[in-house]
Amino acid sequence: MKQVIQRVQGFMSIPVDNPELLKAQYRAFSRQMPLMYLILLSSTWAVALTHLPVAPLWLTGGIPGVLTLVCAVRVLHWWKSRRTSPTAEGALRALRQVNYLAFGIALSFTAWSFLLFPYGDAYTRSHLAFYMAITVISCIFSLMHLRSAALIVAMLVNGAFIAFFAATGQPTFIATAVNIAFVSIGMLVIININYRDFARMINAQTEARRREEAQTRLLRMIDDMPVAVMTVEPDTLNINYANETSKRLICLIEHLLPIKADALLGTSIDVFHKHPAHQRRLLANPANLPHNARINLGSEVLDLKVSAIMADDGSYLGPMLTWAIVTKEVEAERRIRQLAHYDTLTGLANRITFSEQMEANLAAPGNGPGLLFIDLDGFKLVNDTRGHRVGDQLLQQVADRLRIVCNDPAMMIGRLGGDEFAALIQCDDTPPLENLAARIIDALSSPYTLDHNRQIQIGASIGIALAPMHGNTGEALLARADIALYAAKAAGKGTYRLFSDDMESKIQERVRMQAKLRTSLQTRKGLFVFYQPIVDVRSGKVTAREALIRWHHPQHGWISPGEFIPVAEQGGLIEQLGEFVLNTACREAAQWEDGACVAVNISAAQLGKGTLVPVVLEALTRTGLPPNRLEIEVTETAMLEDEHSGIGDLRLIRDMGVRVALDDFGTGYSSLTHLRAFPFDKIKIDGSFVKDAVERPESAAVVSAIADLGKRLGVTTVAEGVETEAHLQRVIDEGCTEVQGYFFGRPEPSAKDAAAVAELNKVTTRIAAA
Repeated sequence: MKQVIQRVQGFMSIPVDNPELLKAQYRAFSRQMPLMYLILLSSTWAVALTHLPVAPLWLTGGIPGVLTLVCAVRVLHWWKSRRTSPTAEGALRALRQVNYLAFGIALSFTAWSFLLFPYGDAYTRSHLAFYMAITVISCIFSLMHLRSAALIVAMLVNGAFIAFFAATGQPTFIATAVNIAFVSIGMLVIININYRDFARMINAQTEARRREEAQTRLLRMIDDMPVAVMTVEPDTLNINYANETSKRLICLIEHLLPIKADALLGTSIDVFHKHPAHQRRLLANPANLPHNARINLGSEVLDLKVSAIMADDGSYLGPMLTWAIVTKEVEAERRIRQLAHYDTLTGLANRITFSEQMEANLAAPGNGPGLLFIDLDGFKLVNDTRGHRVGDQLLQQVADRLRIVCNDPAMMIGRLGGDEFAALIQCDDTPPLENLAARIIDALSSPYTLDHNRQIQIGASIGIALAPMHGNTGEALLARADIALYAAKAAGKGTYRLFSDDMESKIQERVRMQAKLRTSLQTRKGLFVFYQPIVDVRSGKVTAREALIRWHHPQHGWISPGEFIPVAEQGGLIEQLGEFVLNTACREAAQWEDGACVAVNISAAQLGKGTLVPVVLEALTRTGLPPNRLEIEVTETAMLEDEHSGIGDLRLIRDMGVRVALDDFGTGYSSLTHLRAFPFDKIKIDGSFVKDAVERPESAAVVSAIADLGKRLGVTTVAEGVETEAHLQRVIDEGCTEVQGYFFGRPEPSAKDAAAVAELNKVTTRIAAA
């Protein structure tokens, strides 16, 4: 029963969840309302006239007049609002009012009809029954789009009609009531079916309109999109739609096409292809889609993305193309790939690309490849003294020469960084590699002509490794070639070396030596400062002593400074080592009774970093050594590493009162330039000139020239390497003021360390004997 009641309420109520249906019901009723009132009033006054002679005037004139007035008011309201389109809320209010009015009008006309029934004869009563039947039918059909109002009228009028006439007992009226009952049932079914179809129609129209609006919005959005879009007929492959961006882009490239932009629609998609058969096969079958392609059109590149447009039922409507002119993007991608894989300065393969190719060659069957690791000799000096622009030009010419020498298509050349290059050669034996290395060295060692016809000459050293003999991975092969390169550098540069196992052993030994040296620096065990006297030639008095570092290795005994100082420089230990020497020398010199100066050598790694001046100041402050008793010795080569910053450090040190000496004078570069750039207190002539001065006049001339230069500059000149009486006499004759060498004394430890050094000497002797 509850479900029945809910179903009846559903039939009798106005749906509030469908705004479009509400407005459609309102419009439909508004169109039919004048006709309904016309039929209702005309039929009413016809009945009133037939009953005028037999019924009271208030029934035949009064009530019809009132009903007419009510209907006129409703028609007038309709007239005023006929052109307005109400909202869903307004339509709902109006339809609810129609329900109330339908109830009232149906009740009023039915009651009026029953009040007239007792008057008149059988004809007038038949007319009244006919009036009620046809009037209710016309009203119901006028209200059929508002099912609730139609049902109210049908149930109220026809229900009362059937009950009233069936209760008369007159067979004709009973038959009429039965007929009306069946007609009512039929009308109710028709009204329900019609209303359902009407609702479906409105819903379908609403959905169609929504889809149309969505399609319009979509087309507007596609038209306004910054991406070019076109659609194509699936059968003819003619363009049937192109958005504004497509048309604008076509205008940019129409000089490359056989059509103009305004003739695009209806044109075959073939205009974009020189050979369109393949594209036609792709676009004709949706199974081939989506599809991406880039098309070269003259100087431009087009990027096409094709997707299939499918209908709701799954049928193929045709392809949709989104496209763009990507010429600049393609060039940018090419440039990015170039930057990612090639060196920007030389155009050679960079480290990444070279390593990838090396791994690919190693993965190929057979022996090889061979690797040449090339390092330029003297490039850093050129780059530092001539500037980076000249250095870049030099690197570019080096790359050009490597391309000429390594012109085999199977070879690959790369710049691994800085002044390091590499060549990859597919071979299975070492002679071709050695032959190529020799040719590369010859080519790179020839003079280079740069701007303003300036000529520069550098060299090259090469390390060689061959797979799989020296490694079966790129990392291992490069490491072995690097070791061989180090050996070539150690052999005097300008040469090549093929990797061998003993080279790796030496490298490992250097690593172990570095670890031991670091431990010695941390524990201060095995490190000593020896001193060699510097003597005034006139008085024979010791004016200074040079502090020289010595190291006793736990297993190998005394290690030559020529071996462990390069290890310290490469391992980043030279600053700690220099600080140790400086502090020790200042502390021990402060205890010397003769008041001699102490000379401390400074490495190139200590200059130009801003750390040397604070270290010197701290050493003087901590030990109490007067600044004028400390001499800092610096070589010309050390100053070349960073001349500007290095001279800045030396000026600050000299401003403290510390003396500065130029060591190994004559063996470096631009010697006179350095004397002009900085006021050195002392010049030390390299021992190689002193040793040869006795036998070689040209060496004696060099010593004489330097001594004379020192005299003119007011600078002390020290001759190093004086080992014999002849050496001494020669440097005195040439004008040197101070001398240093074995003739006056070998480097010796301080008194404090003498016993420990003597004990270590015994240990070293036992190790050597064993």
